[in-house]
Amino acid sequence: MNIETAGLGAVEGVCALLRGQYAEHEISISDDVLVRAVQGLVGEVGRGVILVAREGEALLGVAVLATTWTLEHGGLVAWLDELYVVPARRGNGIGEALLDAALSAARGVGALAIELEVEESHSRASHLYERAGFSPLNRARWSLRL
Repeated sequence: MNIETAGLGAVEGVCALLRGQYAEHEISISDDVLVRAVQGLVGEVGRGVILVAREGEALLGVAVLATTWTLEHGGLVAWLDELYVVPARRGNGIGEALLDAALSAARGVGALAIELEVEESHSRASHLYERAGFSPLNRARWSLRL
């Protein structure tokens, strides 16, 4: 298995992985919006990075990092927007390898922290992040669609 940075040529494969994740979490997003969002991340330097776990031609998982500048952390922060491994390959260290690669990528661009969210019912993901040294924040995430 290899982990590599996804470029514009990998957009459809990345979108296929993300469609699987969004279906599992009952997140509705149109194909057009998803493709545009992935293209906007991989096509613009400084917005972030998408990493894929690959075995031959098969994509096994994806990690999506977006960057932002925050005062609370005193500078650049990476947001781990997505981390997904195809169900048939879970429990084989792919998620941990993707997370390690995401941590390295964040450090590589000078990020001072990585933040993420986990659904309360997703204890498997919580344990992965806890093992990697993440701590839960005593906050609720809010959103307003514009």
